[in-house]
Amino acid sequence: MSTGIRVQEVVPYSLLARGYDQVMDYVDYEAWARYVHRLIRRFRPDAQSVLELGCGTGSLALALQPMGPYRYRASDRSAAMLAVAREKAARAGSPVVFEQADFTDYRVAEPVDVALLLFDGLNYLLEPEGIRALFRCTWQALRPGGVFIFDQSTPMNSLEHEADFDDAGETDTFRYVRRSHYDPERRLHTTIFELEVDGKVYRERHLERAYTLDEIQALLQAEGFHIEAAYDNFSLRPATARSERIHWVVRRPDQAEARP
Repeated sequence: MSTGIRVQEVVPYSLLARGYDQVMDYVDYEAWARYVHRLIRRFRPDAQSVLELGCGTGSLALALQPMGPYRYRASDRSAAMLAVAREKAARAGSPVVFEQADFTDYRVAEPVDVALLLFDGLNYLLEPEGIRALFRCTWQALRPGGVFIFDQSTPMNSLEHEADFDDAGETDTFRYVRRSHYDPERRLHTTIFELEVDGKVYRERHLERAYTLDEIQALLQAEGFHIEAAYDNFSLRPATARSERIHWVVRRPDQAEARP
């Protein structure tokens, strides 16, 4: 797409946001919401309040909130993604409250029963210190006994599916080409979107790091979380070193205790 045309680098999700739902239409958010709701019912059946981090355009929030129904707040760092989320919520008459926040540096006015971070949000943290910051903030956001449900994409996922992320298409607002590359030595997965808008071409570069099960387990334990489960993909089977996606359910202990 960019041959002979000057390409301008832009912040991730700044332009992609307006066509994000069409680009990602293969993701079954309804099924994902049902799975997460099942985990909430299993590990925090009395949950009333939910905080979703990295909510994007709000597709999961709008599917999951009515299942409780939950008092549901959702946040994302991208103002452009939140603008789309709020428009969708308004059309649906949803009570979900959307706020702008960085999930490595946030506070809540009132602790919640459940916190969520899904669809590779953790993988956008390229260094362990970022993950530690996420865990510390989320610990503070949870009530004692509250659960944090999050997923991670593993090195196995990138090794097995690198080529699956190369495609091209058109949305209502832009044409796009998506290219993907995985560096197994650094465990960095780079996805580049070239977006053509009104005859101009823009590039968004998305970087993720693939973490192993053992790495995330060690970071969780260091921050004091009790690990309830680590599930393979969207099942209730224990995750292994061969898992491509892992769903974690971890708990802030009921009793106040010194952090490690």
